[in-house]
Amino acid sequence: MEHLNLTLTGSPYRKRNKVKMSIALLNEIVEKAAGLTNAERRELIQLLQEQEIKKQSEERERKLKPSGNNNFIIHPNTAWLKENSHKYRGLYVALKDGELIATGRTIKEADLAAKEKGFSKTLLHRIPGENEEVWGGW
Repeated sequence: MEHLNLTLTGSPYRKRNKVKMSIALLNEIVEKAAGLTNAERRELIQLLQEQEIKKQSEERERKLKPSGNNNFIIHPNTAWLKENSHKYRGLYVALKDGELIATGRTIKEADLAAKEKGFSKTLLHRIPGENEEVWGGW
């Protein structure tokens, strides 16, 4: 059976996901979608988007659950940083409950952008650049 490799991209920051789908199945889906009214297409798009959001949420929850006998839970912001920081090198990010709210080249830019979106209290964190030396101390 023939297969078609599709590359799905959500946002410019989202990792590209390869999906294998048979050409026959893809043609069948396209053919059936062509017969839908505009309202039905919008409803289908909304349903698919909701399913994707639910799937991502379930995946995020699965990653946050402690494995084995660990008695700790990873904070959603920490999990987000671990998964996504490579996409925002050299920038400040504003996070709320594991979701990216805003970014900025300065902490003030990120904070103001988050406040403009209605988030007054976020975690503001600077992600070091790729070749940037990182150090810390008391």
